[in-house]
Amino acid sequence: MDVLADALRSLQLKTEVYGRLELSAPWGISLDLEHPGFFHAVSRGGCWLEVDGQRIALAAGDWVFILGKGPHSLRDSPKTSTRPLPELYAEVGAECGGVLRHGGTGPQTTLISFSFGLGGTWLSRLLSGLPRVLHMKGDGSRSTRWVESLVQLVASEMEAGRPGHELVSTRLADVLFVQALRGHVESFPGEKGGWLRALEDAQLGKVLKQLHERPQHPWTVDTMARAASMSRSTFAARFQKVLGESPLSYLTGWRMHTATQLMAGDASMADIAEAVGYETDSAFGKAFKRHIGQSPGEFRRSLRHAPAGPAFAAVSAPGA
Repeated sequence: MDVLADALRSLQLKTEVYGRLELSAPWGISLDLEHPGFFHAVSRGGCWLEVDGQRIALAAGDWVFILGKGPHSLRDSPKTSTRPLPELYAEVGAECGGVLRHGGTGPQTTLISFSFGLGGTWLSRLLSGLPRVLHMKGDGSRSTRWVESLVQLVASEMEAGRPGHELVSTRLADVLFVQALRGHVESFPGEKGGWLRALEDAQLGKVLKQLHERPQHPWTVDTMARAASMSRSTFAARFQKVLGESPLSYLTGWRMHTATQLMAGDASMADIAEAVGYETDSAFGKAFKRHIGQSPGEFRRSLRHAPAGPAFAAVSAPGA
């Protein structure tokens, strides 16, 4: 099992095209919208990103994911003033998601922008340890060349405006999000903590894989430690240090997350309880309510009465 893919499938990632921005210096845009996150890729030129007092230079081929609500701005120069992006779209009678041309007569920059929603009970663990901004540089290395090509493909799709271009563009953006997570882990191998970091750990990653494959197994800290080829005390301490919670707390979290996914189907509560390692409905019900805040029946009814499409949880700035 690919544990990252398994978690991402249930993350409820929803990406929406925000626009292809054709910008000529001087230009400056600001965004302070109710979206859990934003993605920007520079397909031509360069600019400055400012978020939470941090200033980052972006060049052609670079792309960034900004996690968490809050304002940020992009501009050709740190001295250029900014205007809200929705206001610029409104001025030309266009809707967000299309091509916008703005600025003066100076050097040109092309940005591809998306907003995205994130939700699901596994969200906090997936994002734990991640910075507010994931910045991937298009440095021309083997690992980034295909990403740069992908960004250019997204730009071409949005420029052509062919039927289905929004669907193609958003699916490609989903791929970029996964690559950003991979790239962050690979670029900062010495960084401490976080769920993604644990996946890269040879011993902890092996245990996580088994927990995800067999949540119904009667796991104990001892059996997990043996699977990791470690002593019980060393395993428990290392697990707590890297993931920020105990092995049994993590196991319960994954079991409850798995149960919420199964409740979207037609399986009986007894079958769901057994599938996530509980011998009785009552034991499962108590654990579920303690962890989720609702009884299994209440949670299932809320799923059936929810409006079409996933409801996204607000993302707090990681590491805040």
